[in-house]
Amino acid sequence: MKFNSTRGKVKGCSFEEAIFSPGYQADGGLLLPDTIPKISKGTLQSWANFSFPDICKEVLALFIEEDDIPRKDLNELIDKAFARIELPETVKMKTLTDGLHILEMFHGKTLAFKDLSTFVLGQLMSYFLRKRTKHITLLVGTSGDTGSSSIEAVRGVEGLDIVVVFPKGRISDIQERSMTTVNEKNVHVFGG
Repeated sequence: MKFNSTRGKVKGCSFEEAIFSPGYQADGGLLLPDTIPKISKGTLQSWANFSFPDICKEVLALFIEEDDIPRKDLNELIDKAFARIELPETVKMKTLTDGLHILEMFHGKTLAFKDLSTFVLGQLMSYFLRKRTKHITLLVGTSGDTGSSSIEAVRGVEGLDIVVVFPKGRISDIQERSMTTVNEKNVHVFGG
């Protein structure tokens, strides 16, 4: 599967190129897959009792070609990402009155739903950096929990430094401390 810009001038990016590209492409667009895979009703029903990580494996495999990440490696990366979430089922479904259900997505290290995606993204980036023996610096601007989640996703990852900037005095004390108290060589946090 290839990824193309919504503005049409950037085309044919691999999955690896897509995750390491800036948010906006040179033409001002965002990358989207060239096709959206169709999932049959039968397939969805077969996933009904899958865990959150197992559903993640199935869905990501639709967008990541074997040439980019072999399925065995992909499964291991997802398992490693979600092993950092202390809840055995990763997310928890709660039933409220009148059959209303809510999905608790705050059981990650930073209590932010973003942990579910950033932990996986951190593993995917680490995989490609090790494979290519490359080093990158990831710049994150945050007004709250995105910084903490991004830091937790990549702290200690070889080949990757993260620089997080936040508006000093404009986020909660807990949010600031969750970023500024991380003691890792590859984590750099600045308030301004």
